[in-house]
Amino acid sequence: MKKMFLCSSFKDTYSLLSDFAGESLKGKSVTFIPTASEVEEVTHYVEAAKEAFHQLDMHIETVQMAEHTAEEMTRMIEKNDVIYVSGGNTFYLLQELRKHGLDHVLKEEMSKGKLYIGESAGSIIMAPNIEYISLMDDQEKAPELLSFEGFNDMSSYPVPHMHHAYLGEAAQQIIKKYQETLSLFPLTDEQVLLITGEQAEVKSV
Repeated sequence: MKKMFLCSSFKDTYSLLSDFAGESLKGKSVTFIPTASEVEEVTHYVEAAKEAFHQLDMHIETVQMAEHTAEEMTRMIEKNDVIYVSGGNTFYLLQELRKHGLDHVLKEEMSKGKLYIGESAGSIIMAPNIEYISLMDDQEKAPELLSFEGFNDMSSYPVPHMHHAYLGEAAQQIIKKYQETLSLFPLTDEQVLLITGEQAEVKSV
């Protein structure tokens, strides 16, 4: 049964993770995938997420797509207890996951019940399609992405960073444009969408 912890900001919501996991996370290992941040100028959330995992006393193994082979990255994802995918550019993230075949690996591990943590872009890729987020993320940063089809592991479309000083306006534009046609799921940085199997609930810090 799939377990997904989907948030706008992990540093602001990580205190809810242990309860959702239903067990102590101390000493557990995390496959840390910061790929979405590689084409962004603002990346402070990556170090903030690492610090959050340190606070939880979890071990981090970072995936570097430029340095690791597909086989090495697959082994990491299969071996470690938890998967974390950072924020950044959603289009670039999906492009790179597909290029290295990791989209299939992630889906396979999630189908076995491995806990998945998505932050912003890492949450958005779980939607049926990611084209809606182009009002927040630049499509041109992923010139090799041939399809906007997402992982389709949820029927709704997360809209992160509601009321955020920097990204809140883009979030509002997305809601205005798509509220009649898509099942949008707005999230502030203090909220998390918790998915267990077919059950979904929102919790706030």
